[in-house]
Amino acid sequence: NHKFKIAMVHKADYTKKWNMYFDAYNGDYFKNKNLPDYRSDMVSNYIFAIIETIRPIMLDNDPKFQAMPRQAEGMQLANDLQEALSYEWDREKVNRKLYRELINTLVIGSSIFFVPWNSEKKNIEAVPVNPFNIFPDPLATTIDDSEYIIYASYYNVDVLKRLYPKKKDRLSGSSINYTELVYENDKNSNVNNQVLVLEVYTRDYESVDSKGKLKYPNGRVIALCPELGIVLEDKENPYKDGKFPFIIFKDYDIPGKFWGEGEVTQLLSPQKHMNDLNNAIIDNAKTTANVPWIVDKNSGIGKGAITARPGLIIRKNPGSEVRREQPPSMPLYVANAVETYKSDIEMISGIHNTIRGENSSGVYTAQGILALQEAGQVRIRLKVKLLEESLAEMAELWVSRMKQYWRDDKWINITKQDGSYDLKKFRKQTLDY
Repeated sequence: NHKFKIAMVHKADYTKKWNMYFDAYNGDYFKNKNLPDYRSDMVSNYIFAIIETIRPIMLDNDPKFQAMPRQAEGMQLANDLQEALSYEWDREKVNRKLYRELINTLVIGSSIFFVPWNSEKKNIEAVPVNPFNIFPDPLATTIDDSEYIIYASYYNVDVLKRLYPKKKDRLSGSSINYTELVYENDKNSNVNNQVLVLEVYTRDYESVDSKGKLKYPNGRVIALCPELGIVLEDKENPYKDGKFPFIIFKDYDIPGKFWGEGEVTQLLSPQKHMNDLNNAIIDNAKTTANVPWIVDKNSGIGKGAITARPGLIIRKNPGSEVRREQPPSMPLYVANAVETYKSDIEMISGIHNTIRGENSSGVYTAQGILALQEAGQVRIRLKVKLLEESLAEMAELWVSRMKQYWRDDKWINITKQDGSYDLKKFRKQTLDY
């Protein structure tokens, strides 16, 4: 619990920024709820457009796990393993999960997958984890060099009683104290039935003899309810590879930092100022189209008698004044500044018109347009490389789970070249090589 508090304090700045970045992606960050009715509050959300332009391009190549042999003799075994990995990829619907989690990757810079063995279903799983619920060792720069990683979440007390029947007499639900650990739509549901649970994956250097033999050579897993003072379970890390079962996907991998950076970090400021100027232009247009009237009290014109109706005839008392005030025109530099901010956003993000399929002036041939699109995707290709590296790490964990838990031969579905399906027996000894 003490480590959790330290990690939470260390992560507090990230949590605050991440909430702001998601509001920017949704457009809520730019809406001013305290504005009077006559003021404009339009949002042209380029941040949303840029992220939703990048997301499909990153998955254009239809990513999969790939098994490559180290030697020529292993080619057939690699093909067998490839079929098993493709079957696992489709069974777990990794493509769909990856597409959804790319929003986290691009908005806040990081997304997390948990890769456990489900002993009830007898399957390996790829479980997307909310980055808000992960608390790494504050000194960690990667998952591999973390001394511990804590997954904090709220569980319904009835679920915990079912999972841990020996502890049910001591389990009791209460309200949610850490709202950042639950999704927005869950914050007000069953708030009196929740229990905070910390699942801790940690290194443990306790030795059992004078030779330094470790009691937990693969690490340790502890599940506890800190607010109730209950340890639910305390055991050795069940995975023989000794790795923490988490994979992190990053948008920009910053040296020396555990968490990545997303697109919104650099785009938030120009997007905000561009919206402010756009609304100023709209307000000026409204004022120019319906400029105010100045009417003397003794003009004889009643309140509300002057409207915006075309061809309106106004009768007033002699000697009084009725005139319309002419507002100053909007300075040219305002409209120019909006275009400058648009250009800045494109330059910062690396997403230009050609990537969106819009024609570039002076380029009309198909070859020229393809060359521009290819050059414009340089930044996205780097993101794809980072994505592929993380998928490779996930595949290593996957094969490690297969080696440990696939005890017998297994029937898998394979897709033939003509698109039909067939069953094939995957031999357990393939994994020995």
